[in-house]
Amino acid sequence: MPRPFKCRRVAFLPGVTHFKPAGIPLRMLEEVRLSVEEAEAIRLKDSEGLEQEQGAAKMNISRPTFQRVLAAARRKIADALLNGKAIRIEGGTFEITGNPQSKTVSDKGASTMKIALVTEDEKTISQHFGRAPYYLVATVEDGKVIRQERRDKAGHHTFEGHHEEHGCHGEKHGMDAGAQSKHATMMSNITDCQVLIAGGMGWGAQEGLKRLGIETIVTDVSGIDEAIKLYLEGKLVNRMERLH
Repeated sequence: MPRPFKCRRVAFLPGVTHFKPAGIPLRMLEEVRLSVEEAEAIRLKDSEGLEQEQGAAKMNISRPTFQRVLAAARRKIADALLNGKAIRIEGGTFEITGNPQSKTVSDKGASTMKIALVTEDEKTISQHFGRAPYYLVATVEDGKVIRQERRDKAGHHTFEGHHEEHGCHGEKHGMDAGAQSKHATMMSNITDCQVLIAGGMGWGAQEGLKRLGIETIVTDVSGIDEAIKLYLEGKLVNRMERLH
């Protein structure tokens, strides 16, 4: 019988998931796809300086498997650097571990936080987390919004034509390893946020955000500015019945 598959543990989701040579539009470049667990192996070995045994233990895999994942990641990065290709970090089969995010203190001593809202037009909140193409991220300092920025977001459109990946647990819809991997890619651009506001989402997405330590608010408020204001006033109702 084949050896049972072990979920690969990932403790860090990169906030930037695309890299490309300067001055060349992304549409004109060939891409190299680096899975999230390959990026994690690079982080543990080359950034954290862990031995392969330590990295394997962190990822809940054997040393030979860690070595194979690491070697594959290094080959892809070398190919991109030497041949002028773009790198996209997405996908894989893994489970998310790590410490919850929290509010931070800036070097001026002010309490800061970031609120992400899913959107299609930067004005209204999307009714479905998975379909939204953007995040609108509001930076809040001492209870006031000091900056807003739009961030690209992976969504259902990103995975059209992709094969489903089988994972470690599939008791609930949207919580199997394949769906979890897609959710992790969708969330990789808001790992610095503490709150996510959406008009609706699945239980699997909500669980993925919970594992990242991101508070999830499902709301029937449509306007982004109004939702932020109500949240900061402690008046934004969390409509958990809108989860599906």
